[in-house]
Amino acid sequence: MNVVPNDVHVGRKQRIERCEASRFFRGPTGAIETARLDRRMASRRFVPALVLLVLLGISACGSSSDSTSRTSEELSSGRVDVGGYQLDWMCRGVGSPTVVAEAGYDSAGTDTWFDLLGPVSKISRICTYDRAGIGTSDTRPDGLHVTSMLQAEELHRLLEGAGIEPPYVVVGHSYGGFVSRLFAAKYAPETAGLVLIDSSHEDEIEPYRRYYGDSPEGDWVDGGDHIDIDATAAALRRTARDFGDLPLAVVKAGRYEDVLTVRLWNRTQAYLATLSSNSLFVQAAGSHFVMDDDPQVVLVAIGAVVASARSNERLPTCERLIEGTDGTCP
Repeated sequence: MNVVPNDVHVGRKQRIERCEASRFFRGPTGAIETARLDRRMASRRFVPALVLLVLLGISACGSSSDSTSRTSEELSSGRVDVGGYQLDWMCRGVGSPTVVAEAGYDSAGTDTWFDLLGPVSKISRICTYDRAGIGTSDTRPDGLHVTSMLQAEELHRLLEGAGIEPPYVVVGHSYGGFVSRLFAAKYAPETAGLVLIDSSHEDEIEPYRRYYGDSPEGDWVDGGDHIDIDATAAALRRTARDFGDLPLAVVKAGRYEDVLTVRLWNRTQAYLATLSSNSLFVQAAGSHFVMDDDPQVVLVAIGAVVASARSNERLPTCERLIEGTDGTCP
C-alpha cells in the first residue's frame, strides 16, 4: 500500500473556516439534523480536564510511531490505498498507545475530531481519518459488500499503510462505535483500549426498522454505500461482546435526542459498559455530539484509558474521573 503525502495545510483551512456541516445521529438516514457546528473550544474549557489528566498520572511522553520525530504541535497527514481507493488520514502528537478516533454516521473524522487533536495530543499521539466516500476520501468501487467489518478492515489497512504502529486506543462516536468494537475484536493483540462515546448499539437496529418501516429514510447509508446492517449486527453479537479486561470507557450523552425511547438508550449504554471487566461508565453534559458540548469528559475518558493501557492498572472510578468536569455517574 502506498502513502501519498499531503501538504498538511491543504484543505485544512477550509475545514476550520467551515461554519456549517451536517450532524448525524446514531442511526439510519432518517435520523439526520443539520445544525451549526459550534467551534467553542476555548482554552478555559480544557484547563480542568488537563489538570485532572496530570493528577491521574497521564504523560504525553513516549516515542512516535513515525520514523521522523515530531513535536506534539505538528500535524501530519496523507492518503493510503486500501484496495484500489484511497482514504485520507491526519495525526498529531507523539506517544504510545496511539489514539485512533472514529467518527459517527456519515461523518468525516478529520472534521469531527479536528478541534480535539491538540488537546488529545497532550495525552498521546492521536490519528483520525475519513471513511470511504466521506470527506476527502475516495468512494469505494462498485460491487463491494459493505459492512462495519469491512470498514474496520479498511481502517487497519490505512494504519498499516501509513506506518501508524500499534498499540491503539480506539475511540468511536455514535455509529463509529460499531466500527471501533469490531476493530478491537478482530485486531485484539493490537488494541490497548476502547472508548465508546454515545455509541450506537445493535439492539437499536430492529426498533429503527419498525420506526421507519419501508421508508428509504430507514436505510443505513455511510459514505454513499448501503451498509449491510444485519450482517454487522450479527458480527457484533458474535465477536464484540466480551473484551476481557481491556480498558473500556463508555461516555453517555447528557440527553437523548433521537427517535427511539430513552429507556432503550439507557439500557444499551449501560450494557456497553459491561463489555469489559475493566470499564468505567460516565455521563457527559449536553447532546449526542459530546465532543462539541462536553469535551472535558471526552478528554478525561481518553486519558484514563491511555493511562490504564500504559500502566496495566485498573481504570479509576467514575467519581474520581469526573472531578473538575461537568460529568456525572449514571
